[in-house]
Amino acid sequence: MIRKFGAGLLCFCLSLLLIAGCNMPQKVTVPPTPTQEELPEDTPVPTETPTPLPVREKLVFLLSDEVPGVTESLSRAMEQVCAAYDCETAANEDAIPQDADFAIFAKAPTALSSLTQRFPSTRFVVVDEPTAVYDGVWTIQYDEAFLPFLAGLATASNAYDWRSAGLLPNDSLLWGTHAEEAFANGAHYMCGNCRPSLSPYVEFPLVISLPGDSSPDSWSSQFDEAQRSFIYTAFLSDEAISEALLQKMVTLNVQLLGVSAPPEGLEGNWLATINFDWADTLQQIISRTLSGEMQGTQPLILSITPGALSEEFSEGKANVLRRAYDLLLSGFLSPYTATKEYTE
Repeated sequence: MIRKFGAGLLCFCLSLLLIAGCNMPQKVTVPPTPTQEELPEDTPVPTETPTPLPVREKLVFLLSDEVPGVTESLSRAMEQVCAAYDCETAANEDAIPQDADFAIFAKAPTALSSLTQRFPSTRFVVVDEPTAVYDGVWTIQYDEAFLPFLAGLATASNAYDWRSAGLLPNDSLLWGTHAEEAFANGAHYMCGNCRPSLSPYVEFPLVISLPGDSSPDSWSSQFDEAQRSFIYTAFLSDEAISEALLQKMVTLNVQLLGVSAPPEGLEGNWLATINFDWADTLQQIISRTLSGEMQGTQPLILSITPGALSEEFSEGKANVLRRAYDLLLSGFLSPYTATKEYTE
């Protein structure tokens, strides 16, 4: 009896365990999360959007034998500007390519208005006095007498007792046909009749004018004549500069200015270098155009670089030149007239 009861109890317990096992939750298999397909080991993973290369502007230069001074200046500027842009020259207006971004004329063409209509996407740059404004036309304001006028003013402003001189070529493309007159007028703008207070009583500045291809001895002997009046400051054109003349100037303690920096080792008595920066002027026009301006007037940029005697040629004297240049550009001052601005 007891055995039967025990056997039945065992069977009952096994039945309960079997039923419970059937109701246990089954193990859930989680599907794998999809992942990005792996790149080959040698494939670089981009970290940022690549910057496209800038488009190089195309500059077309139309030079002219009618204005040799401007043509020479633009030719020098091309050597600097064309390192950053695509440049070419064109013989005439008909040779301007349709894809030109800028057409730069040494001499303004007579049919400028029609050219702007023929090439609506091209910006035109002309070297001239400000004239009628056309859409798409930039004017570089220029007069060949501006530079010798400013040279005379700079020389007189630093000359003790107004004793100054200029050594200028009389056949230069850069200085023009009025170089001697404009240089003297620039000095007179500073000091009136420029007569010294001590003898010898000579009206300054003294201008030594020779052909540009004159020998160094010719320039030197002419300066010896001028030095009898005790020259204190002199302006040297590139045509006049030679190592022998510069060494003589150092010996005589004459302070110097010029349009180009002096040779290395001979810059001890150099006050400043004064010139116009044609390359920077063209760059300004390009930058203004790319920023949204379509036409206008851009003066030639006046460059004043102090030399070894920079303390003698102060910032105040440089500002006198800048102010005079502004007056020349505005027409209130003429390089062809001896205006006595700083006299009583």
